[in-house]
Amino acid sequence: MSALIDFANKLLARVDIVEVVGEYVPLKRAGQNYRGLCPFHREKTPSFNVSPTKQIFHCFGCGVGGDAIRFIMRIEHLEWVDALKLLAQKHGIPLPEFERRTADKAIQDAKTKLYEVNKLACEFYAANLQKALKDPKHPATQYLAKRKIDAELATRFSLGLAPTGWTDFTEAAKRAGFEPETVVGAGLAIRHSESGRVYDRFRNRIIFPICDSLGRPVAFGARVYAPDAAPDEPKYINSPETAIYRKGQVLYGLHLAKDSIVREGYALLMEGYLDVIRAHQFGFTHAVATCGTALTEEQGGTLKKLARRVLFAYDGDEAGQKAMLRGCEVLLDYELGIQIVVLPDPHDPDSYLVEYGTEPFRQLIAKSRDFFEFFLDKAIERFGSGTVAAKVECVRFLLPILRRVANPVARLGYVKLAAMRFNLEEQALLRLLRAKQGKTSDEDTRAIVQNASLPPPNHERLLLKLVVEREEWRNLLLERIRPEQLAMNRVRKWFERCRTLHADGKLLGWSSLLGECGDALEEDARFLREIAFMEGEPLDQLTIDRVLSFVAFLERSYYHREIIPEYCAILGDLFPNDPEGETWHQLLEELTEHHPALREALLLAQRTSVLRMLPNFGH
Repeated sequence: MSALIDFANKLLARVDIVEVVGEYVPLKRAGQNYRGLCPFHREKTPSFNVSPTKQIFHCFGCGVGGDAIRFIMRIEHLEWVDALKLLAQKHGIPLPEFERRTADKAIQDAKTKLYEVNKLACEFYAANLQKALKDPKHPATQYLAKRKIDAELATRFSLGLAPTGWTDFTEAAKRAGFEPETVVGAGLAIRHSESGRVYDRFRNRIIFPICDSLGRPVAFGARVYAPDAAPDEPKYINSPETAIYRKGQVLYGLHLAKDSIVREGYALLMEGYLDVIRAHQFGFTHAVATCGTALTEEQGGTLKKLARRVLFAYDGDEAGQKAMLRGCEVLLDYELGIQIVVLPDPHDPDSYLVEYGTEPFRQLIAKSRDFFEFFLDKAIERFGSGTVAAKVECVRFLLPILRRVANPVARLGYVKLAAMRFNLEEQALLRLLRAKQGKTSDEDTRAIVQNASLPPPNHERLLLKLVVEREEWRNLLLERIRPEQLAMNRVRKWFERCRTLHADGKLLGWSSLLGECGDALEEDARFLREIAFMEGEPLDQLTIDRVLSFVAFLERSYYHREIIPEYCAILGDLFPNDPEGETWHQLLEELTEHHPALREALLLAQRTSVLRMLPNFGH
């Protein structure tokens, strides 16, 4: 793998990202950079930037960015290795042969066979369905007609029909050269535990292929359709997990929806196969569904890479609400915008679209509700709000999801909303949140309350930009500024990383930091790219006096942000009945003798009534 990474670094050094992006996006010079309309979301004003000096791109509208390989990955919807190969091919750079260990090759060959046998199964079932559709009296034809699924729609989603025989597909796979163990390993057949006989898993059912993001069938869902099916027969059976399929990692319909999700800026998340098929039929081609499970972290990560918002279009029953609530908790960890499409009873997306059509469903989407407002109303419907006991139950219901809201501004807004609806004090709800969240919640709340005293975020971002880009000031900044003096978590994190890289002699510009992000730290990569593209006073024109003034400003900001509130909190607890400040002045004389610097802080605190701004003052 290291050889592959070495080749990727050499390839990136040889290609020009402006030329790479320019093949897909018209670019115009804008100062030191190039600018154009983002190909990954709709926009009228260009916010897509390409830096020839840093060899990175970044869109300030949707937040995507990276190097030339990352651009090819996104624009061509490829995995990293495939994007690397395509970029090398486009520029006539031969890709060297990389040796793989025998064990790795054996695993990869086994996976390749699973992909191939799944492809055969998909074609086998699809051909069987197309044959059945020619007979209007066939039960499968009548079932699909009843569900208003025509031949074109069946073809678009590669729907199929499993025959009634016990070994029809197993025999077809054998004729195609696949061993029984491969068919069993793909989940398409089952080996009897006693007799050892192999027989088909799917029989006499409508087949829904489940594909990965590249459109390769990796699993199948199978629905009973025969009117004379036994009452106790499961409506759906699904492929088991295999070496190429983990149901918590795949979203149904993603291979058909990903371009539309990027274009629309949000994903429509549904529950069932037929919901997604119907949504695509009516033009909502950005719809996907979980594969018979609650939304998982892996699926949330996939959506985060494509969209900024997710709209739930689930059934409105209790089960659907519980599934949405669990899904919201997952998506909140990725700081995605979440809304709820409210469907009237007793509809799901499939039945609503069939009955009402495109425009009414579009209006439902336009009226979709913020997730917290939706669940706030559901809590009141369920528990009421007229008594203390009812309010307690509502708050208990809402607290778990409130605690998952990472953005402190959004969390405080939701607290205000809930406090108003329940006629409670905001501080009471905040104390409940802090009770189990501990220090983190206190810090977030205090940061909001004291927002006026915080330095503008750009100052700390500028610090990071100076450290990365200007070697002549790097030692001074890293020595004078301590990480704990920085208010922004991400700046603090990467400032500390700069110190480590600098000490090891490995801080070589933005590539040093961006190279450590990878897919798991895409939000950090986006943050770093935004700083890299920050514009303002040319950094090479800064004088030593300007830099020292900048350092002093950051130090003062830390002092007033951290030291003042700490001492004010202590004084507030010691002297809660001191409105005139007499005790303050007495204490000032004593403190000044030992800590002269505190005089300015305490006077400023009294003058600006900082005590009264603190969340815990008086409690």
